[in-house]
Amino acid sequence: MTPRRYLAAPLVAALLALPSIASACAACGVGNGRNAMAYFVTTIFLSLFPLAILGAGIFWLARNARDFLASEFRESDEVEPATAPPPEGDPARG
Repeated sequence: MTPRRYLAAPLVAALLALPSIASACAACGVGNGRNAMAYFVTTIFLSLFPLAILGAGIFWLARNARDFLASEFRESDEVEPATAPPPEGDPARG
């Protein structure tokens, strides 16, 4: 074996053993089950909360834009009622 392989083998073995050394993480399932559930629920909340805020903002914007645009074009949509010409024998016609 070459000297490079002599150095690579212990390095690979150390890297493979590293996760067993780092098992002190509270979310890895080691320790209290209530803590793991708390981390899980918090992760779900923190993932969905920004989406909920974004959805609420889009809903609010769409609702207010609909009301704003409805009043914005109301003048051009309204047609004045047509008045019929007075009859021929009408004294008001002059």
